[in-house]
Amino acid sequence: MTSQHRSVAPPTHEPLQPADFVGLWQVRRRLVDHLGHETLGFAGQARIETASITETGEVHSSRGTLEAKRLYLLEMDAAGVDVRFAGGAHFVHLGLAPDQRVLHHCGDDLYEGRFIFRSRDCWIEFWRVSGPRKRYASLTRYERIPDPA
Repeated sequence: MTSQHRSVAPPTHEPLQPADFVGLWQVRRRLVDHLGHETLGFAGQARIETASITETGEVHSSRGTLEAKRLYLLEMDAAGVDVRFAGGAHFVHLGLAPDQRVLHHCGDDLYEGRFIFRSRDCWIEFWRVSGPRKRYASLTRYERIPDPA
């Protein structure tokens, strides 16, 4: 963790709904690749709409900087949100709790995630990934970019 990252505060106790997160977000991610012995950073933005989340930005590593983009499909309802890969395959389900743990199996790889929703304007996402060809941890902070209107 760098000095740019703040400590993780306790989650919110206010009731949140998936639609509360629609908007534009600043994204900062740090990924520690234990197999590749490398730390990567991502800086960019995420646009959350009722049916998708699109992240765009740059990945920084010791080998240089690359443009990056990823898309997930969303199915929101009053009980939470189903997150799907761009091709439609299921990734995870998030309920309404302010602090949640999720699991996703992808072939031989296991993705263990934790989502901490601090407020309508900030959340933290942590992943630990393990498998025969992967072993990394990532920490992402999403902060809402205020609407200028």
